[in-house]
Amino acid sequence: MPEVDQSFARNRQATSTLRVRTVVGIVLGVAALVGCDPSGAATTPAEGPSIPGSVAANTAPTASTPVTPTPAAGPAATSLSFSYHALGKQEYIDQTLSIGNDGQASVVPTLTITAVDGSGRELPDVQVTTAYGSDRGSLVIQPGGGYDVLAFHGADAKNVADVKVTVKELAAADLPESASGVEAQPADAAGKPLTKFDPFDQVILKNPNSTAVSVRIVYLVYDQPSAGTPQQAIEAVPIGGLITVPPAGTTPVAVSGDAKSAVRKYSGGPAVSVKTYFSR
Repeated sequence: MPEVDQSFARNRQATSTLRVRTVVGIVLGVAALVGCDPSGAATTPAEGPSIPGSVAANTAPTASTPVTPTPAAGPAATSLSFSYHALGKQEYIDQTLSIGNDGQASVVPTLTITAVDGSGRELPDVQVTTAYGSDRGSLVIQPGGGYDVLAFHGADAKNVADVKVTVKELAAADLPESASGVEAQPADAAGKPLTKFDPFDQVILKNPNSTAVSVRIVYLVYDQPSAGTPQQAIEAVPIGGLITVPPAGTTPVAVSGDAKSAVRKYSGGPAVSVKTYFSR
C-alpha cells in the first residue's frame, strides 16, 4: 500500500470520497517457486493503513480458464484484487492502484489498466501509465499485496474517476514473503548523503534482508494541483536498471543519462521522490 511521502508540498483535504465498487478476486493457477533468480522489491515498507477502496472491474481468466505462471512446478492458488485511490490521505501518494495478493507466494502480474469515468464508461482517449511497471510485468507483488502509481494523459484525463484492470499474464517470483523494502539514499559522487531535493550523483541502496533481492529505482516528479485535486507524477524516470543488492549489503547506483538530466532540472523542486520497488 502507498507509504507516507513527505515530498508533497501542498495543502489539501486529508480525506476524500471515493466511488466504491465490488472488489473482484481472480483465482489463478500459480506455480511454486523453484529455480528462480531473486526478483524484485516492492514499494518500501507498508507504513500507511490499509486503504479501503474502489475498483475491481476485471476481465482476466477465472479458475476455469487459468493463467499458468512460469516456472510451472506445482500449482498453488492466488487471488488478486484491485482498488484505485484518487486521493491519498495527507502526505500519502495520490492516484495509486492497490494490488491485493491473497496467495502464499510472490507473483509478477502484467496488467491492462483502462481509465473509466464516473458512470463506468471507458475513456479510450486516456492513456494510463505506471511508475512501477505493473502494466509491463516489472512489479513483484508479495503476499498481502502492493501498489503502483498511475498517471493519466489525454484530453479526457480530467474525467477519470476509476480504472478497470485486466490480468494479461501472471508469473511466479522468488521473493520471500517477509522481505522488507530496500532503502534508497541519494548521495553525492563521494558518497555523502544528500536529500532527494538535492542534485545527487548516485543512489546508495541498502538491503535489510538476509537474502539478495532485485529492485529498480524510479525518480518521480509531481505536479502541484489545487486543493482536492489528485497530485500526478508528471515524470517517472528510471535510475539504472535492474539491480541485485547483496544480503544485508549496499550497492551504489550512478545517476546518468535521462535520470541525471531530470535530477538537475527538478532538484530543489517542491515535490520529488526516489522510490525502489521489487522487480525482475
